[in-house]
Amino acid sequence: MKIFYFSLSLLLLLPNFLNITLEEKPAYNKIEFFDPSLSKINSVEKLINYSDSVSQNEYKRNTLEYALVVSDVMEKRFYHGFSTYSLRQNWIAAVTQYLFGHYLANPVVPEDILKYQYAGCSQQAIVLADVMKRNQVPYRKLGFPHHYATELEFNNSWYFFDTNMEPVMTAEDRNLKNWNHNSDQLKKFYHKNFAAIDWGLGDDLKAEVGEVNAAPAPRAFLFQIITKYLSHFLWLVPLFLAVYPRKTNS
Repeated sequence: MKIFYFSLSLLLLLPNFLNITLEEKPAYNKIEFFDPSLSKINSVEKLINYSDSVSQNEYKRNTLEYALVVSDVMEKRFYHGFSTYSLRQNWIAAVTQYLFGHYLANPVVPEDILKYQYAGCSQQAIVLADVMKRNQVPYRKLGFPHHYATELEFNNSWYFFDTNMEPVMTAEDRNLKNWNHNSDQLKKFYHKNFAAIDWGLGDDLKAEVGEVNAAPAPRAFLFQIITKYLSHFLWLVPLFLAVYPRKTNS
């Protein structure tokens, strides 16, 4: 029995040393803005500090002008494509997604998302929301048929942000009163070579508006936090059983 437990412990430990991703790495489409040098921004705090440096501290962190700076930085920081945990980072989530799908290994923890050069629309929206949350700016999720974006509130007005597909918009264009959550009113601001705009935003549809300041993907967040710790420490359980076997009654 000891051999079984030692073998099981080794089996559960081994993935923590394998820097292997079970999903294919997305390729940069060479249409989006992307600056590989910004990969050094690998935490939310660094993202905020870098945005401060870009704005030269001209804008307060809870203003529309500052949010536009953060959005511009994020457009260059990421290219589109869902990042996925490697076996070393969270092998339980990685294997679960490989077997069952459902985006279970696509990070929803902002600090984890910023460890990659690429991120999906919902992942970039999560990072932007976390920055705004730290700066006391109200935010809410916008859902489209195959896309997610973000709205931020300034001076009692809501403004549209999409760092993933990078629409070219003025501050006034972003104001809710000028598009009223109608997807067709947004399409003219997107790059014409993004073939997925109609598929992503839908045709003549209203965006699904989330609750203000709602925690993004709470169940996925909890799943990833729990499985990350289990991935790193579950091997200790069979090791304990091997070293300290239960006493049997004689």
